[in-house]
Amino acid sequence: MSAADAYPHATDLALIPFRFGADCSRAQFELTPGLARHDGALYGGTGAAAAVMMMEAATQRDALWVATQFVAQARLGEDIDVEARTLASGKRIAQVEVVARVDDRVIFTALGATAHPRPNGLTGQYEDMPRVTPPDHGLALHNGAAADLRDLGFNRNLEFREAVLEEPGSRSMALWARLKPPQRKMTRAVVAYLADMVPGAIARSAGMLGGGFSLDNALRFADVPATEWVLLHLRGDVATHGYGHGSFTAWSGDGVLLATGSQTASMTHVFDGPNDPHIEEWRQSIVRAASESAAAASTAPAEGGTRG
Repeated sequence: MSAADAYPHATDLALIPFRFGADCSRAQFELTPGLARHDGALYGGTGAAAAVMMMEAATQRDALWVATQFVAQARLGEDIDVEARTLASGKRIAQVEVVARVDDRVIFTALGATAHPRPNGLTGQYEDMPRVTPPDHGLALHNGAAADLRDLGFNRNLEFREAVLEEPGSRSMALWARLKPPQRKMTRAVVAYLADMVPGAIARSAGMLGGGFSLDNALRFADVPATEWVLLHLRGDVATHGYGHGSFTAWSGDGVLLATGSQTASMTHVFDGPNDPHIEEWRQSIVRAASESAAAASTAPAEGGTRG
C-alpha cells in the first residue's frame, strides 16, 4: 500500500483532525464548531465519520458498513478519545468495534466491518439514481429567515441544495451535498458526514417541517469514486410517539450508488408549516445556543499536552 492509499485519508484528517496515539487504533479530536450541531453538541455525522475513520485506520482496509449509536452528548471544546478494537481479523475481512469517550463518559459506540477487495468478486449496481434537478438549479437548504443558520455548526463544512424529485406525489426528500471547499476528495467517511439528514425527511413525510436528534446512524458502502456533489435521497418511513425511522441512498453526481443507510431520531422539533410561529422561536434558540456554546468553549481552561 502506498502512502497515498494509507488510512485515514488526508481529506478525512482535514475534516476531523485526529491526533493518534502510539498506534492507529487510538486517537483524539477536539469538538470544534464545524464538527458540532448548531447548539454546540456533537453532530451525528461527525460521530459516524469518526467511526469510519477509526475502523479504516485500525485495519488499513475500506469500510464495508458501520452502525453508530449515540449515547451521550459531547460539547464544544471537549476532547473526544476514540478507540477501535478489532474483534476478528481474517485474510480479507475485519470486524471492528469503536468506542468514543470524554473522560469516563461514553459518547458513541459503533460496530462495523472493513475489507480488502475480493479478486473477481461479484460487482454490480442494481438500482438507478432518482431523477432530480441538478445542483446548480437548487436553492440553499436554509434560505429566507433561516439563512443565518448556514454558517452555524457543521454547516461551516457543508453546502446543501434542495433538489426536486421527478416523482409526482412522492414524500421523499432529495438534497445535493458537498464539502466546503469543494475540491476535497470524496471518501466513505465524508459520505457518512454528509448523510446525517434523515430526520428532516421524516418530518417532510409527515407533511411537516423540522427534524430531530439522531439516536443511531447505519451505513453500508459501495465504491466511492471522485465526485463533487453527492445526492441524498432521503425517506421518512414511520414515526411513533415522537420517534422516527427513515432510510436513504447516497449517489455520485453521475449516478453511482455510494451508500445505503438508515437512522432513528428523536423528533424534537416539528412544525405545521413555514408560517408556524414556533419556527422563529426555534431558530432564535439555535442562534442563542450556538453563541452560548462558543462563549463557553472560548473561556474553558486550556489543557496541556502535545497537539498533533
